[in-house]
Amino acid sequence: MTLHHIVTWKLSGETVSDRDAQAAEIIAALAPLAETVPSVRSLSVHRNEINHDENWDVTLVSTFADADGLAAYAVHPEHVAAAAVIKRHAVARAGNDFTI
Repeated sequence: MTLHHIVTWKLSGETVSDRDAQAAEIIAALAPLAETVPSVRSLSVHRNEINHDENWDVTLVSTFADADGLAAYAVHPEHVAAAAVIKRHAVARAGNDFTI
């Protein structure tokens, strides 16, 4: 069984170009965690490509062995630093955690 952790954010930029720049900063902060946080099984971050006014801007798709692995990720110093980058730009967050 694998725990899937999906999070998506709506960003504060006024234009698509502003949100593109914010998304790039968020992706740069999150993507390395796939290699640096031991409990991460997989991690990818994606910028929304169409329907920019209706859809959310950035989505994280990650997997962990279990809830303990996700909890370890949440407090890992590199994740905490990445979360600070996200908080500078995000106006809303939605998440979903489920096991397959």
